[in-house]
Amino acid sequence: MKYLFNGVSLQNGRQSNMDSLLLKSRQIAGKSAVLAVVCDGVGSMADGAFASGTAVVMLSEWFSKLAAAERAGLKMRDTVLEINSRIVSEAEKHDLNAASTLSALLLVENEFFIVHTGDSRVYSFGDGALSTHTGDDVTESGKLVGYIGKRGEIFPQYSEGAATGKVFLVCSDGLYKRMDESFMAMKMKNWSKRSMKESLESLPQYVISRGEQDNITLAIVKILV
Repeated sequence: MKYLFNGVSLQNGRQSNMDSLLLKSRQIAGKSAVLAVVCDGVGSMADGAFASGTAVVMLSEWFSKLAAAERAGLKMRDTVLEINSRIVSEAEKHDLNAASTLSALLLVENEFFIVHTGDSRVYSFGDGALSTHTGDDVTESGKLVGYIGKRGEIFPQYSEGAATGKVFLVCSDGLYKRMDESFMAMKMKNWSKRSMKESLESLPQYVISRGEQDNITLAIVKILV
């Protein structure tokens, strides 16, 4: 099994870059796997970048050490809970104000696993349709209520399924807030090794042209059949 994947993180506005991106592939007990993670440090928190950076470092270490593919998605969810505890502990110890969204996509052979909290998102395109795999952890007024760095228990969203024939997009809210989903679907549908660079440039450029000023981070993953 082979995957085509790439990503980009752009500091689009004046705000310091709170986003963190992880893209990594390896063999797990003879099975092909790729991990794509987008974390967006909460801008209202002074140390949001600490939370997002800690999350991708810990998930990278977890993925590198993962010895078996069985229950890989649930193991990733458990790791996210450990990450939250670590961030909360460090924040209390060093008087930090840290929080971040987290959207993690793990593909093992032709299966996908998603762990998510916050308002970053995971999309897929397959069978002619665009699907959203994550819900935004926000109130009706738009207040973020789900994130890592939250004191007390957190409840990350979890999903899994067949990945064959799908293209996946993991992104921060800087990409989708001003995005036309039909434009996004067209780019995902036609994504190939040849169009990879153009897609990674055109998606951010599209929302910037519509007035987006937030930082933008995205990763695209496709199974090569």
